[in-house]
Amino acid sequence: MQQWKRKQNRIYMAFIIPAAAFFITFFIFPFFKSLWLSFTDAYGYNPEQHFIGLKNYKEALSNPTFRSAVWITTKYTVFVTLCTNLVALSLALLLDGNVRFKKLFRALFFLPNLMSLIIVSFVWVFLYGNVYRSVVELLHIPEAFQISWLGNRTMALFSMGITAVWQCAGYYMLIYIAGLQNIGSELTEAAEMDGAGTWALIRHVKLPLLAPVIAMNSILLVTSCFKTFDIPMAMTSGGPAGATTTVALQIYNTGFRSNRTGYATAQSVILFLIISLMTALMYWYQGRRGED
Repeated sequence: MQQWKRKQNRIYMAFIIPAAAFFITFFIFPFFKSLWLSFTDAYGYNPEQHFIGLKNYKEALSNPTFRSAVWITTKYTVFVTLCTNLVALSLALLLDGNVRFKKLFRALFFLPNLMSLIIVSFVWVFLYGNVYRSVVELLHIPEAFQISWLGNRTMALFSMGITAVWQCAGYYMLIYIAGLQNIGSELTEAAEMDGAGTWALIRHVKLPLLAPVIAMNSILLVTSCFKTFDIPMAMTSGGPAGATTTVALQIYNTGFRSNRTGYATAQSVILFLIISLMTALMYWYQGRRGED
């Protein structure tokens, strides 16, 4: 019996050790290396690095450009998280019922998620530019009512958000559909027998039971949006006048254009702490609601 257990343990270790080595090499070691770099004056490919303590962190937190990037990213995250949840949940409720060709519609709505964010961004730049100008000329819209989708400081950020919602709503729709399918039919049938209409059924039965799914999708969206880089890089490069410079894009500019590796790494650590704190707060809030 003991020999069999030892043999079984060796088999387990044979599977665990390669995975653990891969995880340590490509995740744990780079993390601590980055943490060390954030306390140094590392510059580009210069091999000389000097420990400077918390100077990089103090500079980042006192830098108006970095704080502006955090605020811009927060606004973008709130907009995309709310709109994506609303669109994805609405589509899921529509396609969970007796709808003809619902599998086809699910596939069509999910299709944008399979596309590269860079390609999606270029497509929407074309829509906001050439296609929109053609529509304006066709309908003879006065200049006073025309919209500068990517040239206006306010509209540029929301234009990016619309692109992100279009790209990812289908993915979160499928998660909501999976959650709806886990709701027992006896609950909905009992509510219908009590005279509940469609809206009452959604509000008092489906939405409360979907609360854990909504929380999970919100956490996934928040972490994804705070790390967003592809869309602002491809659509606006942070413009106009820095109005769409997210934290990830600011880190890229600092590390690869200014070559301030240590300072950029400190900004990355701050971003990691922000995402960790927000995720922990959302988990805590969801756990507290579950207890109540």
